[in-house]
Amino acid sequence: MISVIIPAYNAEAHISEAIASVQSQSFKDYEIIVVNDGSTDGTAQIIRQQFPNVRFFFIRNSGVAAARNFGISVSKGEFVAFLDADDRWLPDKLEKQVALFDDARVGMVFTENLFFNSGGITAERAHKRERLMSGDLVRNIFLNSYVVTSTVMIRKSVLDDVGCFEEELMVAEDDNLWMRIAMNYGVKLLDEPLVLYHLTEGSLSRTRGNIMPAIRAHIELLQKKYPEILNRIGVRAIKLKYNDLYFSEGYHHFSQEKYQEARGHFLRSFVFCPWKIKSLVYALASFLPPAVIGVVKGVKRATGRHDLTQKGMELAEKGATDEGA
Repeated sequence: MISVIIPAYNAEAHISEAIASVQSQSFKDYEIIVVNDGSTDGTAQIIRQQFPNVRFFFIRNSGVAAARNFGISVSKGEFVAFLDADDRWLPDKLEKQVALFDDARVGMVFTENLFFNSGGITAERAHKRERLMSGDLVRNIFLNSYVVTSTVMIRKSVLDDVGCFEEELMVAEDDNLWMRIAMNYGVKLLDEPLVLYHLTEGSLSRTRGNIMPAIRAHIELLQKKYPEILNRIGVRAIKLKYNDLYFSEGYHHFSQEKYQEARGHFLRSFVFCPWKIKSLVYALASFLPPAVIGVVKGVKRATGRHDLTQKGMELAEKGATDEGA
């Protein structure tokens, strides 16, 4: 049996669609566990009225990691799959995923995903095979944060071994767990988009001020509690992570035409990785007249060049913007 764990915090707008996407699965041996993380809206009423067969629990608002951990603690399945309350599964997700646990050494299977928002489903994919499965998976997870939680299925015995989500982390609590699993077990990618990940409009602006200290807290936790992971990823990866974060912050300000603020972040990014000149190029570009910058942006859009930095940050910040945060 597969235990499907859905943390829900003020999720009345999307929870019905999420649960319906589980109920439409071709694989039927599952239980649905909804952990209501202190919601103050109509989430509980929807569950009780529309989904009486769902195992429903209410906890004091403690964050998405705590809600998922509670769900794990009451789960009965051999496997655990996670679904965020604003995401959705395609109908054959569970069937195709569980089939890949054909070896006892496989501890985790995750899938490719598509993105959707109020405008519908986008055509873009996360390209996880290239971003994650090429090279060292542990290091790639730390750097890229492209393992969307709603795509993950884990053998429950693995969680008994490596532990669950680190509840003290506001961001990267999911990446931290995936890294621990990848350190000790086989991890497979089902390279097919079987999950629709919800890009919430405005979530980046709400959490942007918290992302840097939150990532710093994760690195400090690795130093204190998981030095073997820190040794695995190496000092260079930490510099690359900060380079990417500062560049993303700069890119956000750049896109908002706040060129002085953008310049400071681009230069900080460059200091961490001076061999990556993209940060320096953008810093220098910030000195150009706004009209010239506007022309360059228009050319990039016209030629179809898209920067996935914003989407990457959205995934990295999912722990801070999810229903339990």
